[in-house]
Amino acid sequence: MASTERPMRADARKNRDLLVAVARQHVRRQGITTSLEAIARDAGVGPGTLYRHFPDRESLLAEVLRIENDELAAARDRVAREVDVADRLDAWLSEVERHIATYRGLSGPLVGALEDAEPTPLGSVCAEMLVATEQFLADARRAGVARADVTAHDLLGCAAMLAWLGSTCPAGSRQADGARDILRRGYRADR
Repeated sequence: MASTERPMRADARKNRDLLVAVARQHVRRQGITTSLEAIARDAGVGPGTLYRHFPDRESLLAEVLRIENDELAAARDRVAREVDVADRLDAWLSEVERHIATYRGLSGPLVGALEDAEPTPLGSVCAEMLVATEQFLADARRAGVARADVTAHDLLGCAAMLAWLGSTCPAGSRQADGARDILRRGYRADR
């Protein structure tokens, strides 16, 4: 079936790409609640141009994350290639946590997108992380290092929580490290 969408004009493509590049910088510095008007201004376009390309904040954030997910996909491939199977899930979850922590305030919307029954722009970005986590979890189960009742969905929620905790703790705090250890090992002693 042929696409009915017309190709984007060169100037429109340039504006869109510039908006995404500026948004990446803003969101990294100021978090996901950064001003959309400031993004448009710093990109040298009007707010109408921003909203023509991205009708809402979630659409712009999803595009920023799609680009970041390309980097996360490279990390996924590196972990799969270079890390021993028994340690891959932990290495992957560390990459996911770092990825989420890149943007202050992202943890909540990502967890919300994971829970959404309806497809959303942010949900499609989360789906890629979920698929990779499921693959690493399956490998960990085959290696005998992951419990059968753990789900990839739960692990992504934990990574988002740890990213949030790490971004809200004072510099040098080890609280996220303690929580990470408890989550990765479980809190019950083997009997």
